[in-house]
Amino acid sequence: MGMVAETKDETGRAPWDYFSWGHIAMGIVSFLLLVLINIIPTYVDQALVYIIPYWWMLILTIGVGIGWEIIENTIFVETGLKFENRRDSLVNAIWDIIFVTIGALYIWILKGIMVNVISVNLILAFYTVGIVSFIVVIIAFLIGRAMTK
Repeated sequence: MGMVAETKDETGRAPWDYFSWGHIAMGIVSFLLLVLINIIPTYVDQALVYIIPYWWMLILTIGVGIGWEIIENTIFVETGLKFENRRDSLVNAIWDIIFVTIGALYIWILKGIMVNVISVNLILAFYTVGIVSFIVVIIAFLIGRAMTK
């Protein structure tokens, strides 16, 4: 077995399988939701007050990924909701958490580029690009799932 799952038997065992796209999407959505919570406060003295520093949002998103892996490989296996009702390999679970982190880092870097380099309105443009990114990743998931034998 290589780095990429090419068959359904390798899914959940190899570091990269079509579910990896879903983990990237999870990182994108988790970080977007945390940013939304972070920008809900109103402006104070003409400056946006942040509840959570961005590096903490990254840590919380990684926590979401870890929590998901625990739930996926315990509760979902016990209830029969897990793909082929088998636990992920340790290598796959670690890589799934890395892919959640990659999704979050992508959105954080995108936010930095949009705000600090391009100087666009954060809320509308950021969420538009974030949602489009999420949709593209979900399409990649569907393509990967169709290609896996």
